[in-house]
Amino acid sequence: MHVPVNRVFNNVARNLGLNNYNNNIDSWAEWAFEAEQYIGSNKTFLQKEITYSSGEPTAATAKIEFSSLPSDKSWVEINSTRFIFREPLVTQTAVPGVPIINTIDLDDTIVSIQTDLDTTLGNFVNKINDSYYYTVKGITAAHTAGDSFVTFTFVKTGDKGNHITLDSSGDAKITKYFSGGKERMHNKQIRLPDNMVKLLSIRAGNTIVQPTSSQYKSKVSSLLDRYYINGNRVNFTTDYTEDVVVSYLAVPLSPEGFPMILQGHEEAVAFYIMWKYKSIGYYAGEVPQYIVKDLERRWYQLCGKARGDDNMPNSIELLKIGKMWNAKVPITSFNPPLYDGLNSY
Repeated sequence: MHVPVNRVFNNVARNLGLNNYNNNIDSWAEWAFEAEQYIGSNKTFLQKEITYSSGEPTAATAKIEFSSLPSDKSWVEINSTRFIFREPLVTQTAVPGVPIINTIDLDDTIVSIQTDLDTTLGNFVNKINDSYYYTVKGITAAHTAGDSFVTFTFVKTGDKGNHITLDSSGDAKITKYFSGGKERMHNKQIRLPDNMVKLLSIRAGNTIVQPTSSQYKSKVSSLLDRYYINGNRVNFTTDYTEDVVVSYLAVPLSPEGFPMILQGHEEAVAFYIMWKYKSIGYYAGEVPQYIVKDLERRWYQLCGKARGDDNMPNSIELLKIGKMWNAKVPITSFNPPLYDGLNSY
């Protein structure tokens, strides 16, 4: 689980006695990312996949099913923006006669249940499509009369739409989260994501593509499944017709664009920021050396502790390790030699 970096910033400001740290946020965010890189445990970053299409790129879609008319105060949440269903008699208003933008009126004046559901979902779709919230911008909703589904589509093609969050109350069942968005592969070349920390593997269809070891990469035979990296782009020797999937480690980002911190790393990252922050005063001759050294020593201690805690196997992993160890122990003899009487081998 990752937590917002602002939690670390508040810790640093409290330890340093700073009432306002807004001027230091950019530097502290960069130092927080550096600290996470230096900790470098197997849980620090997220393992993600991104799909590239050899044909036309696709946009991410999602689907919600309403098996019955939504009840009062039920809701659907898109990117932390909650749309609440309200009965017409209790609809709140910001200006007399003007409903709140994220309130959907339930039309209970029509006898037919299906018509009621169609009317309600039609209002729901209109509220989303007309919404001015930036978190919902670029998301379109659609509903077909006589159907109980609402389909959401992200306006832009590519992987970005796959990361839209979707949640609902019990009245609405999410049958598909935002997924299916594919990036475009141009002329045997793909662009790596901006939040990538390390490339793990590349798969084309069911084939794992290996990197080339050739000194002259552009001369690699097109008969081989090979790739080479040039900057933030991957070049292939083969023009694939299947989708290409890239597995990589990514740094999780908050909605504000700041790096997220793995839970349990907060104190270590805080002391790294304090060490770097006080080092500026040390270089200017304003901070004694022993303070900087104490912060540096404490950072190294917490860095090792965080790395050890992350890499420590859990109970299931320990059980697997025990089974592997027992498989390597030689089979004991049921007829031990006379000199010891023990099953020693």
